[in-house]
Amino acid sequence: MLGSCSLPCLLLILCLPIQALADLSFDGRNRFVMQAKRMSITLVNEGKEAALAQVSLDWGEDGRQSDVLPLAVSKPLLRIEAGSRSTFEVLYQGQGLPTDRETYLLLSVLDVPPSPKVPNAMQVALRHRLKLLYRPPSLKITLDDAMATLEWTLPDGAGGPPKARNPSPLYLTFSNLEILDAKGQRCGEPLEHLMLAPFSEQRLEMKDCRPASLRYDIVSDAGNFRPQGVTLDPGSKAHAVPR
Repeated sequence: MLGSCSLPCLLLILCLPIQALADLSFDGRNRFVMQAKRMSITLVNEGKEAALAQVSLDWGEDGRQSDVLPLAVSKPLLRIEAGSRSTFEVLYQGQGLPTDRETYLLLSVLDVPPSPKVPNAMQVALRHRLKLLYRPPSLKITLDDAMATLEWTLPDGAGGPPKARNPSPLYLTFSNLEILDAKGQRCGEPLEHLMLAPFSEQRLEMKDCRPASLRYDIVSDAGNFRPQGVTLDPGSKAHAVPR
């Protein structure tokens, strides 16, 4: 029954007018690093109509969804006029998060569509989800320091997947990660995103390849890409260098 009406239903949906949404942005930011008990975040409405934004925070780390979140936002609901901006604050109560490492959170902004101006219009709500890292002020390490401690290893013998070890208290985010063989050929498709938690390690997945090097981008605190490369030596620890 469902299959018989799926095509007509889809055609009906495509024929409905779609309610336009305001264009919300974060003033050029795509991630945030919080290093105090409060942080201001600016939302910009680049659209031609007023926007209503619903703001919330969630745990980003697996296994913590049932824990009480010791942070809040000052304005859970914001109305932003066309071409204007509005600021809200993320507030931390001062306890409840680790002090020896970063905490990974998700900032969620739901772009609530306005009431439809035409009958039978289909409304679509867009949700923006951005990383928010809480970095305790007691941590004096920088992202550059953390990148310098990152270790890559290969198992001895007939080869195997590379392993990344992050001994630092900061999250390390990789983009466009490529495993290369001795001829510089790619071992499979690039890994678009990898997030390595503090004090953790992870093996990369690969098949039918003898890895010889890696190249990737490290994502900075500002969300910029920093190209890195590393030459792998079985049984030895390797560190990346800028490329």
